[in-house]
Order: sequence, then structure tokens, then C-alpha cells
Amino acid sequence: MPARVYVALDLETTGLDANQDAIIEIGAVKFTTERVLERFATLVNPRRPIPPRITQITGIRNEDVAHAPTLDRVLPELRAFVDADVYAVVAHNTGFDLGFLTAAGLRFQRPAYDTVELAQILMPGEASYNLGELCLRLDIPLSDAHRAAGDAEATAQLFCTLHRRLLQLPPTILRLIAQSSEESAWALATLFADVAAEAEAEEGARPRQALAVRPEAPTFHFAPSEGCALALNRPEDDDNAVAISPHLVGQIFAENGPLHRLLGDRFEPRAGQAAMAMQVAEAFNQGDHLLIEAGTGTGKSLAYLLPAALWAVANDSRVVVATNTINLQEQLLEKDLPQTAALLAELGLPPLRSALLKGREHYLCTRRFHEWRTSHRLSPTELTVLAKVLAWLPFTQTGDDAELTLATAAERAIWKRICSDAGACSFERCNRPSHGAWLGLPDVDFYLEARRRSDCAHIIVVNHALLLADLATEGRILPPYTHLVVDETHRLEEAATDQFTYRIAWPEVRYALQQVMQGGELLEAVQRLATERRHEAVLAQLPAVAASAQAAEQRLNECVSTLAAFARMHNQVRSDAGYTQRLALDGRTRSQPMWSRVEIECDSLIQALRRLVNALATVADLLDAAHWRQSEGAYQRCADWRNLTEMLGELVRRLDELVLAPRGGDANLVAWLEVSPEEKDDIVIAAAPRTVNAVIEKGLVHRCKSIVFTGATLRIGANFAYLRDRLGLWDVKVATVDSPFDYRRNVLLYLPTDMPPPDDARYQSMVEQAVMTAAIACRGRTLALFTSHQQVRATAEAIRPALERLGIAVLQHGQGSRSRLLREFRAAEQAVLLGTRSFWEGVDLPGDEVRCLLIARLPFAVPGDPMVAARSADFEDSFNEYMVPDAVLRFRQGFGRLIRRAGDRGVVVLLDSRIWRKAYGQTFLDSLPECTLRRAPLSNLAAAIETWFNLAYE
Repeated sequence: MPARVYVALDLETTGLDANQDAIIEIGAVKFTTERVLERFATLVNPRRPIPPRITQITGIRNEDVAHAPTLDRVLPELRAFVDADVYAVVAHNTGFDLGFLTAAGLRFQRPAYDTVELAQILMPGEASYNLGELCLRLDIPLSDAHRAAGDAEATAQLFCTLHRRLLQLPPTILRLIAQSSEESAWALATLFADVAAEAEAEEGARPRQALAVRPEAPTFHFAPSEGCALALNRPEDDDNAVAISPHLVGQIFAENGPLHRLLGDRFEPRAGQAAMAMQVAEAFNQGDHLLIEAGTGTGKSLAYLLPAALWAVANDSRVVVATNTINLQEQLLEKDLPQTAALLAELGLPPLRSALLKGREHYLCTRRFHEWRTSHRLSPTELTVLAKVLAWLPFTQTGDDAELTLATAAERAIWKRICSDAGACSFERCNRPSHGAWLGLPDVDFYLEARRRSDCAHIIVVNHALLLADLATEGRILPPYTHLVVDETHRLEEAATDQFTYRIAWPEVRYALQQVMQGGELLEAVQRLATERRHEAVLAQLPAVAASAQAAEQRLNECVSTLAAFARMHNQVRSDAGYTQRLALDGRTRSQPMWSRVEIECDSLIQALRRLVNALATVADLLDAAHWRQSEGAYQRCADWRNLTEMLGELVRRLDELVLAPRGGDANLVAWLEVSPEEKDDIVIAAAPRTVNAVIEKGLVHRCKSIVFTGATLRIGANFAYLRDRLGLWDVKVATVDSPFDYRRNVLLYLPTDMPPPDDARYQSMVEQAVMTAAIACRGRTLALFTSHQQVRATAEAIRPALERLGIAVLQHGQGSRSRLLREFRAAEQAVLLGTRSFWEGVDLPGDEVRCLLIARLPFAVPGDPMVAARSADFEDSFNEYMVPDAVLRFRQGFGRLIRRAGDRGVVVLLDSRIWRKAYGQTFLDSLPECTLRRAPLSNLAAAIETWFNLAYE
């Protein structure tokens, strides 16, 4: 086959909207996968001013384009450049670049390959698919980022690199993707057809090697968990439990002890760590519940893992460890648990087995996957998911969707069709040779394998969400356990609220209805099976199902339209908001005249859904009566049909409760509408329990024999009363292990006395001045924490020009993922990072990575948020009893971003003058460790920072 010729394109524009903004630069590279053939680059006069932000990003100024050709003169040249020899156009986000050209009237009439989509298929799980990040990851030169010619050159090289990776996929996989996409509208169909043909022609001509960035393909040995050597499912008898020796625990952490020998020069004697470990051991020995705060630097992970492991191994038992963040899970699995296992081996104890378990929906079932891909002609979105799964499946060890990049809601909805399912999956059905054998792929339900490993594990690591899901199902998700450690306890209430929140997302409902409408995948599959089986009773009912689904979709569209109009009429719902807004469905909202219209439309939808559910249930009963569940070929469709029936039935019940019932029904239920910035017409209806303490107390505290609740920020002042009340932890012992860090020596706490209150007109400009002063004094290495994206944007726009002239990069939350921004911050010689809520915790920037931390405002919850307002109503003095304690815990988390190691030194600047002007401000100051405190005008900040760091070197 002759070498294909491609053109890689990139545009720079005045904004993101192809219908309103203009092109200011075009770059193009004509190439084959072996060499560059020709280049094209030109500036374009947009006939309008270039926004300052675009100039900051691209360096293109108004004077640069003043004498450049206009777009109508450039387009013919570009059309001629993409001549008849060019087989396909390549871009990094074709929707953007080709969208602008299409809006200008230029269509290339040839395949368009998106390197974002291709990279997501071939490089799953990357933190970012930004062109610069991918080039850095793949060692592709990108010398002139955000200029069209440089980006087009990099895009061409990226495509060639990805093309080589395509050729390294197993030929059977390439053939399957190519065959599945024949005659489809999928943009990458011709590329996979080409590569499959090329791979087939070259098969056997040269040795094929697995990609170096991926592990070898796994080998699975499946067996039900009953064969596990551990007797972990027996009832535990505390009277016969083997106690953990406190003396042994102390010895392990002592100087010249096992931990010292394991770590060598990295060992630091930590009295607090040993004290905490002995308290955890005592709680397990006595069957107590313990709430223990362990300050930063304690080493709390090892302090609870070691006694937990000793207990589990000694008693042939298991301990569940629940965390909130992925970062902590990774730390436990990659660092702390291996250390714990090594310590037990040093003591001559049996091997420690540990496992990570996630929710079932996170794991692929290959049987369901193969049945899905062979059941119908796949749409372009489905073909993207097919390619992502098939390119990943030969190499995954876990089958965990966290390793994939499912970039859109539609892709995530498809995943639900192929992930493990409680009603459809079992060892007998899923873990045996089947469709995958001829492809050289595993036939496995990865959840069942993860669950098997968990059944045999001493330590099971889960997240809060799975722990709470197990609680909600009365223990039907996790293996049986009686001993539990909950880390990051300050997030448990929020996690419980999220877990118990019911959300009605209309796109998902539409997708469900379309499955059983005329031409719907599920309806056609059941119709085909019923025809094969000559099941006339089922065939007779299917037209009624399709008609009912069609009618229900019509009523749904009318209901959603009315709901969107109702939401938009409220002043608190801003059309220009860049974040999801909530509108409480309280008595005041329901008393408005237009709400009656919402109720009428919702009642019509409920009636239509009831008719559909009845029709679905009739068919489901016929399928059960005909024993379809016993038939291998029909089992999955029968399960899908029953699941859909139950889901829609639950939807009817919830709509009736949340919309039609007076004041929303259940008094403990808080309901609201959500308006997202992306889908303003698809209003989500959501509801969550106002309190979760009774559920946690009953489901965890009363059920388990011993629980250790821990974290670095659990107290308000000197007591745990707030968290105990929020989580129902009154029947627990409490303890505190102070941080070993010398905050007085290492932290300067600076209070600028002339700082106006946040509602003052001068406040924002002084925040900007403070951030700039700190960034200059610290030569970057500055983290500023905010409570709103709007203030981040305003601050970034104000300080960026001056700081960038000094060589200090300004990184802001919202212009990249958290992980990407942290990588860029660490890599930059001089940078300031502006972050909102997710940067207040879980960010580890030790040493000189952060020298100054600024906190712009106290992190109070939004009073108008429906959940906050409902919970505040439970208190006589809601501000001091609820709002302040909640904000103090967040404030302590933010403060903790500065000092991460014993030798760290830095400055914290508090820019919210309410801390020293309001009576409640002292509560925030009292919550901090003792620091060196300085009260002085903002104009003295630079000198104070310089003096503070000079003292460190004296």
C-alpha cells in the first residue's frame, strides 16, 4: 500500500466559539508517517481586537495581525495545500479546529483523525490529554506551544507516534475493531482499517513486542472464594481472640527496632506514631471504638496499619481500611502496606495479604462486553468505547475503569452495559473460556476476581463510598468484617451524603427509554430471541412496550422543558455561571405559581412511565415463566430487561415523592434542582438525607466490634464534639496525637492588619497585591487558596501580566486538572498556583515546593445551598454551632498544605480580616498549632518573608 499523506492542522483563535470568535493564525504540516513533506503557516487578520488573555497565551498581538491577510484570502491557500494527495486531516481536537473552518465555509471532504481520541484509546488513564502534556510524556519536541505552526508540527509527530503504537496492538484486535467499524460514520474507521491491513501484511515479517509502558498480559487462575485458606467468614468470638502485645508494637517503632532496620537512614523516631499504634492495638484488644486525631507528620497510616495487620494475621481475620482520596489509597497500597508486610516478615509472622476493592460498577465483565459488541451495529461513540476497551484489555491486570479514559457521559453510560452486574454475573457464567479465547483475551469478570482476592485478604482497602454502599445494602457488598479503620474521617459525612443522594439525570432516563423504543437495542434483541423461540406471547407484548416508551419520552421532554423554564426564572440561577447551581425544592419554591405547571407535567410523565413499567413487567414475567434465565443465550437480555423495569419503577416512586408529595415527602429528605453550565436544559432533580449520623451509628458503630476513626483534622479547638455529633460517634473513646513539627520555629503566621473585610470594594485589589508580593518575595513557590472560581479568575487575570514579566508563571484552577497543575507547579522554576476547594486538602508539596501559603477567605459553606440551609435549620445558633465548626475543619486542612515534613519552613498569610475583627475569628486561630504570629500592614509582607527565611540560615 502506498504511504498515506496526511495534513496536521492547528488554529489560534480569539476565543472558543466558532460562531462568534475569529481565527488569528493557521498552521499546517503535510506528512507521511515517515517524513514531513511541506509546511504552511500564516497569521490572519481577525478584523477585531485580540483579547488580552489570548495574547498572554499565544504571544500574538494586535499589531502582529494588523497587516496580515484576512481569512477570505487565506482559505483558498489552505484548500490548495490540502490537495488531492492528502488522505486525511489530523488535529488535536478536531471539533475545535475543523469547527472554526467549517463555520468559515471550508470543508475538506476527507477523514478527520483526532489525536485526542486516538491518544485516549492507545494511552489510557493519562492525567491529561493536553497536547503539551502528551508531548512531554512522549518526548516529542514542542518548542513553540500555543502557536499554530509549532502545535501543528507537534500534532503530526504525535500522530506518527500513535500510529506506531497502533501497529503494536495484536493483529486480531486491530481486525476486530476494523470489522466492527465497517460502513460506520466513526471518524477513525478508515485509520483502523488501514492499520489492520498493514499489520496483517507484515504479520510474521518482524517480531512484535508489547508496549514498554504497559505490563505483560495477565494470567488469571480463577476459583470461587470458598477455597481460600483463611477462615475469614467464620463468626468471631472476642473471648477467644488473640490480643496484640502492646510491648511488641512499641518495640517495632523503637530505635534499632524492626522499622528502624527496614528504613535504615530514612528512619525517624516518632513518639506519636508509636503512641497511636499502641492505642489502636488497645482498641482492637478491648473491642473499643476510637476517634483519634493524628497531627501532620505523625505517620498515622503505618500507626494503624501495623496493629491492624498484627490483629488480622494473629486472628485469621480481616480488617477493612476505608479512605476518601485516591492519593491516600495509592500511598497505602504502594508504600505503607508493603512496609507493613515486610515488618511482619521480619517478625517471622505469616505473609500479609492485602487487596483493593472498588464498587462493582468499576470492573469490566468480558462476557457482558462481548455480548454487547456482537448484539447490534455499534454507533460511533460505541466504537470509540470498543476501541478503548480492546486496546487496553490485553494488558490490564485489574479490569478497573480508572485505567481507562471514558471522556463523556455517553461513554460512561456505555460502560454500564459492559461492567460487572450483580444480577447477571457469576463465576459459573463469566469466568470460563468463551468469546475472548480466539482473541487471546481473558474471559473474566474482573470484579469477581477482585472480590476473590478480598475474600482471602487480611487488609482490604476501600473508599468511603464503597464502605457506605455496603452499609446501605446491610453488608451485601464487602466480605464480612468486624474491625474497621476509617481514615480521613472529616470527609465521612460528605461521602455518606453523596452515597445516599438519589439523582434523576434526564439523559440517563432518555437512554433507558430508547433501549425499548422502536429500533431500540434491547427491544430488538428480545424480539429476535422471542422470534427464534417462537414465543408469540412475548412478541405480542413488544409493540405495546415500544409505544409506551415513545409516549413516555414525549412526556419526559415536556416535563424537562417546563422544569428548565422554572429553574431559569429564579434570580439565584445565573445564566453565566461556570459551575453547577442548586435551587432548593423547599416550601417557598413549591408555593410559586409556576410550580403547579411543573407538577402537572411531572404527573403526566409519571402516568406514562407507570404504563411503560406495567408493560415491561408483563414481558419480564413472561420471560421468567419461559425460563429465559436458564438459557445461556437469553440470560443477559432477561437480566437487562428486569433491571430496566426496576430502574424505571424506582424512578416513578422517586418522582412522586420528590415532586408531587407535599413539601417533598420525607422530613429528613432535602430535595433540590441542579442546573449545570454545560446542560442548562437538562435539570437534575436530587435528594439526600438531611442527617446521616443515625445511619452511621447504627450501620457502623453498633455493628462492628472495633472501629478506629482517624484523620489529621478532627477537632474544633480542644474537643471532638462537632464531629461526634455529625457522625453519631458519641459511644467512642477519643484521643489526640500532636504533630511532631515545631510550628513556632517553622511557620510565620502573618495577619495584615490593614486588610479590609471581604465585602469591602478594596478587598479584591489587596488580595491581588498580597499574592503578587508573596510570589515575588518567594520567587514563585506560592500557593493561594480561594473559595470561589470567580475570585481565582479575577486574581489570575490581574496578577498574570506583571508576574509573567518577572518570569513567574501563574497557574490557576480551572485551566487544567489538579494533577496536571501540580505537575506544572513542581516543574516550574518560579510559579504561583491559585486553587479552590480541591486544593485545600490532599495536596502534598513538601520542602521548598511551597514557601508561602495565602488563604483568601475563610472557607464557609454557601448558606443558600439547599443542604447547608436544611442542616443549619436544626440548630438554634446555626452560625456558631454548624457553619463555624464546618469552616474550621476546612481551614485546618488548608493550613496543613504548608508544612509537610519536619524540615519544612514557610509563611502563612491570612487575608480574611474577620479572623481578627470578629469574635468567632479566634476559634479559627485557636484551631491552629502555635506559630510565630505577626500582625503588620500588608506593605510589610515582603520584608517579613525575607527576614523569616533569612533567620533559617543564621
